[in-house]
Amino acid sequence: MTNMQDPGQDWGGRTEWQEPSGPAQSQYGTGPQGQPGSAQPPYGHQQPQPGPAPQYRQPPSWPGAPAQAIQNYMIPAILVTLFCFLPTGIAAIVFASQVSSKTAVGDYNGAVQSSRQARLWTIVSVAAAAVFWVLIFIIALAASSNTSTSGA
Repeated sequence: MTNMQDPGQDWGGRTEWQEPSGPAQSQYGTGPQGQPGSAQPPYGHQQPQPGPAPQYRQPPSWPGAPAQAIQNYMIPAILVTLFCFLPTGIAAIVFASQVSSKTAVGDYNGAVQSSRQARLWTIVSVAAAAVFWVLIFIIALAASSNTSTSGA
């Protein structure tokens, strides 16, 4: 046990900095003029300032309400990986898989961002495949027109 001053104190008890202290008391001794409470804490430490708690979770509209469903785009990501463009399809799968895990831990903003990224990479995969097939068609058309004109 680390608290040697009061071995019977429970772990849930108040800490030293939570105890109220009057203007005449200080745990750091007296100040330069001998006035209690005017000395600085050792090593430049300051007591933490209370602030608002960080918000990680978007609260439901009423207690017990299910969280808003976030689309994960897993099926389109798998399809574009198989049939369109492999590198960007893999990125789409990675972001799509992050949606459900971030939702499970309550990071709704992160889940929405991952959902948007999965959608973006799915669209990029379709566009990359379209550009690839248009280039193949142009090259094939140019190759076939060269062979038909040179044979005459």
